[in-house]
Amino acid sequence: MTPTAAGTVVPMPHMGVSIEEGTVVAWQVAVGDEVAEGDVLCEIATDKVDMEVESPAAGTVTAILAEADEVVPVGGPLAELDGDGRGASGDAEEGSPGAFGGVPGDPSSASPPSAGGLDEHGAFDPAAAADAVVSLERDGPLASPVAKRIASQRGIDLNTVTGTGKRGRIRKVDVLAAAEAGPRPPRAAAAAPAPAAASAQGVPAGYEDVPHEVVPTSRVRQAIAEHMIRSRQTAAHMTTEVDVDLSAVIRARTELNATRLAGGDPKLSFLPFIARATCAALGEHPDMNATFQGERMIRWGQVNLGIAVDTEAGLLVPVVRDAGSLTAPALGAAIADLAARARDRKLVPDDLAGGTFTISNPGSVGAVSAPAIINQPQVAILGVPTIQRRPWVVTGPDGEEMIAIRSILRLAVTFDHRAVDGADATRFAVTVKSHLESWSTEAYA
Repeated sequence: MTPTAAGTVVPMPHMGVSIEEGTVVAWQVAVGDEVAEGDVLCEIATDKVDMEVESPAAGTVTAILAEADEVVPVGGPLAELDGDGRGASGDAEEGSPGAFGGVPGDPSSASPPSAGGLDEHGAFDPAAAADAVVSLERDGPLASPVAKRIASQRGIDLNTVTGTGKRGRIRKVDVLAAAEAGPRPPRAAAAAPAPAAASAQGVPAGYEDVPHEVVPTSRVRQAIAEHMIRSRQTAAHMTTEVDVDLSAVIRARTELNATRLAGGDPKLSFLPFIARATCAALGEHPDMNATFQGERMIRWGQVNLGIAVDTEAGLLVPVVRDAGSLTAPALGAAIADLAARARDRKLVPDDLAGGTFTISNPGSVGAVSAPAIINQPQVAILGVPTIQRRPWVVTGPDGEEMIAIRSILRLAVTFDHRAVDGADATRFAVTVKSHLESWSTEAYA
């Protein structure tokens, strides 16, 4: 928080190294409301996670500086409280993380507010600040940091993009729309104002008479869509599959869960066992726990295991850090904690960062096949479908073959063929299979 002559500016908080801006979802307070330290002021959303902004001190809300649905850069002003801003947090160090305009190197977010952002009484004036931002020299059109990054990744000239933000600011959705529409010539320097965006009620040609409902796309779904398209455009996807007889895991899991239940601990699902075997296999196949960058491969020194979680808001992939050092029960506890916090919308952005390999588990909702899209910038993902009871050829004690009913799991390893050859990816899959079919509680649990 940053004190001003009139009060305390509450900024868009820093939420992790990869988060550059947030969208105000809804305000829980209004101008004139009395708030206590820790009261929720508003809800915000980023490309990765939603969260609540709490009041840094007790006081009265004197100004709302960002309306609902407005995109605000990290450090940008959200609201203003009366008082000197000292509260329980103490003085805010000028320019420190969380202070107004704390985006390094971005002239549109200088810290603290400049004279161009203050009124004649020295109080923060959002309109004056916006005018000052627009008047600053900048390289190219006014655009959010996320929009600039996506435009660079997609090879889109921002001069060809029409911004729908305040004062023509180009937002992420504008760049994505431009990418979908295809290339078009650069705008003239003094182009006339662009026509209004198409109505949300617009339908494809020929569908005008078909009964329909228009459902707005959530921020999380937009982010998922962008990530999936980018992954498909970046990586050469290929999938290899292996069938796994889970008999050994079932025996070990049954024994382990009996002990856990007797001790008051929850039962373990099959996922922690699969995760443990995957981490062991990644230690033997380091090229699968890596990032491919064209001229080089980065092999990561530990397994940060992403676990895809199905939530009401959409798919999230929280990360179990250094998963290779954990036993199956410890992995089960970590996965359960992350999944619960994901569904309760209590993840923080750093919970979603730094993954080196991902497990997707559509079998939890009944999928019988599980090829998946690679979670960039990783080189592979393991798809886990449902376990099926199937007739299976087994070898008896005397070496004779017979048909038995077994619990079979068809694991799908989808990999980036630019980085990994099919034979190597299959060897990795077979190694996971081997660890599961020869499961040893002493070795893995």
